[in-house]
Amino acid sequence: MRVALLEPFAGIAGDMFVGALVGAGAPFKRVKEGIQSFRLPCSVTCGSVERGGLRGRKFRVKFRESHVHRGLKEIVAILRRGNLPPRALDLAERAFTRLAEAEAKVHGIPVKRVHFHEVGALDAICDIAGAALALDALRIEKLWCRPLPLSRGFVTTAHGQLPVPAPATLELMKGRAVYDSDLEGELVTPTGAALVAAWSEPGAPPAFVPSSIGYGAGDRNPPGYPNLCRITVGETVARSGELLELVCDLDDATPQVLGHLLSTLLDGGALDATLQPLVMKKGRPGTRVTALARAETVPALESLLFREGTTLGVRRRRVERTELPRRTVTVKTPHGPVRVKVGELAGETVHVAPEYEDCRALAAKAKVPLREVIRAAVAQWRP
Repeated sequence: MRVALLEPFAGIAGDMFVGALVGAGAPFKRVKEGIQSFRLPCSVTCGSVERGGLRGRKFRVKFRESHVHRGLKEIVAILRRGNLPPRALDLAERAFTRLAEAEAKVHGIPVKRVHFHEVGALDAICDIAGAALALDALRIEKLWCRPLPLSRGFVTTAHGQLPVPAPATLELMKGRAVYDSDLEGELVTPTGAALVAAWSEPGAPPAFVPSSIGYGAGDRNPPGYPNLCRITVGETVARSGELLELVCDLDDATPQVLGHLLSTLLDGGALDATLQPLVMKKGRPGTRVTALARAETVPALESLLFREGTTLGVRRRRVERTELPRRTVTVKTPHGPVRVKVGELAGETVHVAPEYEDCRALAAKAKVPLREVIRAAVAQWRP
């Protein structure tokens, strides 16, 4: 799986995000063409600059209009009239939606009444769309972000002087790790916070092998530290992880209860769940129920075993599992699109498995054997 780690050690803004992704290998031509497809009165560049002795890429937007206030509906219309790939469009809409929700909350108004001031200008539309295009071009499937720096001071906005982080920015930081940087000025902008909130995963990234690194530059070049953010892109590696195995033996559950219990465990977060026939005490036939779980899902799964099953006790033991890096791609078959899971070992594809539910639904719709749809999906898959 292709992943990335964002390090906002000097803060994060939309232009810094785009610059870092271009520095990590995203083709700027694709970013520029996507932004030009909006047919807006602006132009974009991404040159090399120095910040604190390090080189980075500086994304700039030059526009030829006065400051315009736009609502979320107007911005989404601009994004949709452009020539953006589906995933890039989805990423951009998610980021602006998070911004609108944060602005609505801090100002106490409905989302539909939010009119972006700073973030509604052309430069922010280009920043968010450019970052979405670059992330999509690099085929990054998951993004993690280091803790965000808190700063102090004030920033001038359409609402007057506001403390930094700005209220909407701080709203977007909720649920994220932060730290006191002891620096003055706005380090995290609303646009940057929205990109992190909408796109990045909580927690720490899995083990991965770096393949490219990019630095994105901010406008200022202060003494004492490089005004950059860094992104590292790479592929996950097979890893071992500790899991918990939950087990109980039942001799008084009907087949209907067992079938329901199995599906309920899987829906409830079990990584795997199985039923195994047993001969129990007094020669009675029984069934062993086993669920594989991460530690955080154990309480909920144990509750399901007690509520949906007939057991009075659940055993647990720690086990280890080595996981293959995997990714999901969608292929087009004569019967329709099918998601395919691809397992890789040291960069080599060793397992290709079409999603059963996709194949089952298409087989029923086309009235063809399930095996035919599975074969078609495998035939259409290409490395």
